[in-house]
Amino acid sequence: MRNNLAFSILLLMMMFAFTAAGQEKQLSINVEIEGLGEILLEENSVDQNETTRLLLKKPGGMLQVIDSYDGLLPADLIKHDLDGDGCFEIIALLRHPDGIDVIMHIYSSAADFKKIFPESPNENNPLICREVFVSTHGNQPAVCTRHLVAYHDFGPPELYRLEFYQLQKAQLILAHQGFTEGNHYNILMNRGAIAFHGGQYLEALDYYSQAVSSSTGEISSSAFIESLFYLAESRKFLKDFKGALELYQKIVLEFSQNLFTDSAQREIELISQNLAHPEALSFYIDVTSHINCDRWETALELLQNHELGSAESPLLDRMLFTRAEVLTALNRVDEAIEVYRSIQQKFPNSPIIENVESALADMLEKPEETDGL
Repeated sequence: MRNNLAFSILLLMMMFAFTAAGQEKQLSINVEIEGLGEILLEENSVDQNETTRLLLKKPGGMLQVIDSYDGLLPADLIKHDLDGDGCFEIIALLRHPDGIDVIMHIYSSAADFKKIFPESPNENNPLICREVFVSTHGNQPAVCTRHLVAYHDFGPPELYRLEFYQLQKAQLILAHQGFTEGNHYNILMNRGAIAFHGGQYLEALDYYSQAVSSSTGEISSSAFIESLFYLAESRKFLKDFKGALELYQKIVLEFSQNLFTDSAQREIELISQNLAHPEALSFYIDVTSHINCDRWETALELLQNHELGSAESPLLDRMLFTRAEVLTALNRVDEAIEVYRSIQQKFPNSPIIENVESALADMLEKPEETDGL
């Protein structure tokens, strides 16, 4: 009898140990709300799978689950009256185990913890950023998010986009957007990149020119060359072809082999060979500008409907190649394959034929068969 009792105690101890190992409470962040209780953002590891729960610990110790987040870890927990109604909102910040950016969820403490943001449980969270904190805008509380801008990586210091959100009628509204200040060339280059990819090429010229003559110290050689390239690109999209050529040639001729030599040489050939056809060259630049600004549908419409997109000209092979790239980006793969094949047939000696064949081979490559699947 004693042996059976000892065995039962040992078995219970082993079961407790396995349970504790399989469900180990780890990081816990808490804030107090007077009259309501303690809000907890608590990490639990269940069978080595990370999960986090947002809990209300009521006076007396009873726990209420407000929300749970599979695969995410706690980052921070903030309480603040965001709309001035006398009731606190709860901001739960989470992060992926392999990342440093945070994901934001906001709840009302007045209406049984109704989720304010994101509004729909099926909505992807659009506010994934480097940092979240409560600030003010227009003398009203605001949730400020900091987003790293990293088109170019020559920092620190880095450039951040700041977004100020205010709670109005239970909805989170973007009230203001701005950028961190600085005259380091990394900051200036990234400001230039924002303008460049927004199609604001004169503004991009200004920022990249400032970066080249940065007053905070000598710009590194790699950043200098990269700035020159985007100065040339901006001039190209402004159709200042002479100015663009001078900058591309500077990259090729005055610097040893660098990351932009091949790209600059291709642009030199494109412009030089087609200066005698200004209308076709200008149209091609318009199309590629839309692509640069992620206006893929507009680029495709131009290529398909404008006569210069399909007319016989020295640039037709490039027009067709660009159309195939746009179709691929729009997930119209079968149409893209047809266009690539038409380039092979019509322009077997085109300077871009290797690119065509490489793209076509990638698209036609069959996935390798895997045993047992």
